[in-house]
Amino acid sequence: MENNELKNQIYQIIKEKGKITFAEFMDMALYYPELGYYQKENPFGEQGSFYTSVNASSSFGRSIASGFAEVFQSTKIDYNICEMGAGSGLLAKDILDFYEKELPDLYEKINYTIIEKSNYLISRQKEILKNHLKNNKVNWTDFNAFRDFNGIFFSNELVDAFPVHRIINIGGEYKELFVIEHNGRFEFYPDTFSTEKLQEYINNMKIRLTDKQIADINLHATDWIEELGEKINKGLVFTIDYGFDAKQLFSNFRMDGTVTCYFKHTQNNDFFERIGFQDITAFVDFSALEFYGKKSKLDTVCFIPQWLFLIQSGILQEMEEAQTDLQRTSIKSLIIPEGGFGTNFHVLIQSKNIAIHEDFIYKKSSFDTFDMLSRMF
Repeated sequence: MENNELKNQIYQIIKEKGKITFAEFMDMALYYPELGYYQKENPFGEQGSFYTSVNASSSFGRSIASGFAEVFQSTKIDYNICEMGAGSGLLAKDILDFYEKELPDLYEKINYTIIEKSNYLISRQKEILKNHLKNNKVNWTDFNAFRDFNGIFFSNELVDAFPVHRIINIGGEYKELFVIEHNGRFEFYPDTFSTEKLQEYINNMKIRLTDKQIADINLHATDWIEELGEKINKGLVFTIDYGFDAKQLFSNFRMDGTVTCYFKHTQNNDFFERIGFQDITAFVDFSALEFYGKKSKLDTVCFIPQWLFLIQSGILQEMEEAQTDLQRTSIKSLIIPEGGFGTNFHVLIQSKNIAIHEDFIYKKSSFDTFDMLSRMF
């Protein structure tokens, strides 16, 4: 199972440089051409390493599609949807299937763009979306070419896969955890920061770590959200992922940070094992996305739990129409706040050059909804 070719490539780079950041290691493990995890494997669903909301129920995509339809109607933006990091393509299929069947007039207007850098995944996406390809509804681009966008931009479990830097407080002094080779094995090694951006991030997010506490900093995400804001002329950005705001994410009880691995649906912290064959991921700092997004004029509309987002998007109607107990159970896993996908998953909605009215669908109070859920379940 060990990918000796990729492991040897990383060894060679460390030999030349002396050490690499964990962000560099994570980037190679996930995205190295033809050898990285996302470049050659199907990591989604029962055959992969992890199970997403998309795999849990098609109602996830159908509800998002319903909510987006209301957004188009209330904001009068162009009928463009862009999904970055579409994975297997199943979510795009669920969304487009919903429009084709339930809202054919909207389906005729929709243009669906996918931003994906894995050739392996693009081939899988084209296969699963072949019927919509015949209708000229889907196209692919890369992030560099993406610009002047008017519409809805969204991602689902994308930012958690961006490479992160790891830092640690050692006796009151903050160090970065680099990856070195020692006695034939990869190990962490604390040293001075690789970039001044880490200290800037710490200051901006007001991070205060206790002694020996580790934190994971996603500089890739800050660059991404700033650049994304510049590429959007008018529209809304929906970031769906697991994570919290900075205050909660960097709390003292998270002594070991949030980086973790998934192999065959089993979570582990063996970062330097099964390189190229397991997912590596970290919780998202949504406060950072808000802070750095504002630099490119992305205004925060709201930050809400995924379960509330899905309810406001119409998932309860999906439950009412479910034909089997299994379907209902799958939908419940997406919206029960105390478990399933409802615990750590959140949605950040940002806008640019759009006046958001007080009755905007995703700004409704959550209290009545939570009480209703408590009575239902």
